[in-house]
Amino acid sequence: MRFALTDEHRELARTVHRLLVERRGAFPPVFGSSAGPDQDLWRELAGLGLLGLTVPERFGGAGAGLLEAALVAEQAGAALPPVPYLPAAVASAVLAEAQGDDSGGPGAEILQGITGGSLLAVPAWETFPRTVVGRHRPDALRLAGGRVSGSLTAVPYGRDADVLVAVAGGVLVSLRLDRPGVERTALDGLDVVERVAAIELASVDAHVLGPGEFGGRTLAAVRTLFAAELVGLAGQCVDSAVTYAGERHQFGRPIGSFQAVKHTLADRHAQVDAARLLLHRAAATGDPHAAGLAVQAAGDAADAASADNLQTHGGMGFTWEASAHVLLKRARARRALLGTSARQLDAIADRLLTSRTNPLARSRVSARSGISPLPSSARPAPSASLPSSARPAPSASLPSSDRPA
Repeated sequence: MRFALTDEHRELARTVHRLLVERRGAFPPVFGSSAGPDQDLWRELAGLGLLGLTVPERFGGAGAGLLEAALVAEQAGAALPPVPYLPAAVASAVLAEAQGDDSGGPGAEILQGITGGSLLAVPAWETFPRTVVGRHRPDALRLAGGRVSGSLTAVPYGRDADVLVAVAGGVLVSLRLDRPGVERTALDGLDVVERVAAIELASVDAHVLGPGEFGGRTLAAVRTLFAAELVGLAGQCVDSAVTYAGERHQFGRPIGSFQAVKHTLADRHAQVDAARLLLHRAAATGDPHAAGLAVQAAGDAADAASADNLQTHGGMGFTWEASAHVLLKRARARRALLGTSARQLDAIADRLLTSRTNPLARSRVSARSGISPLPSSARPAPSASLPSSARPAPSASLPSSDRPA
């Protein structure tokens, strides 16, 4: 399909970028700081309607599309403000799809609270289906009699969240974290902006929202939002490296003039641009398979760009005062959450090679099990042997006088 961003899309991205950069506070955050999310910035985002872009208007959302939400997530990935935009956007997208046409119930109340900024809902990543995360823990939470028990190892902004969205006992549930039986412990994570917490649940009341396996629309939304944040982060890494390479001089010239630097950054620019094109296609179509391609490409771009950004900064890039480590740690944290690039490529190949529309694919392909042989009925018949009269005569031997020395 042909697709291009409109002037309104570009203005939305510029406005969000200015807001997040101007209001994010100290960046990198102060060493050893354990501050929670910026409540003032969160309320401002809610006032602009940016917390409910994918939420229908009947729940107080903007009723916009996935593309608009992806543009905001991309800018959040570039700025990395101390607010849980991606976790909250994923939680609201999952809740909105689970709510469907129902205008009442606990799901509707939570969605209205999210869009208004009065409730912070976050996902329990480790309970989400394997189609989303790499480290899937299906038995982390148990559901019995409408109550949830179990332990979660790393919940984003788990210390500050009001609502948890998780999969327990094979179904999607939501539960309030201010209820008896909830114990939260702040943890030191790799990401220095997105704080995590361990949560213990002991027979906590929960509301069942729907099946635990995500449908196509939900899967597309979650993957696309992840891809958007990673593309924004990767783009910021390239911009930061290019700026520094133009300012830092060595041997009387900018280091960006050296081939080893400028060729590397040119490669990263092309890689990020390609990932952004895949992102926009996934966001415009809402196709879960296109979103899978986008998140794989975005993850690779973020990994490479964050590493090359740190290397371009040299020794300065390894200090806390530089922002390179903040970007690198977010990229690595997302990689640990989503799984390796090889795992994602395996899933993409598995889907392509088992597609019913592909007549050449008859067997399941997996990097762990190899390629299964075709059944005998699908194998081509061996070619019949040629009769001796039709076989080519062997070449006559060259006489000794014509043989090469």
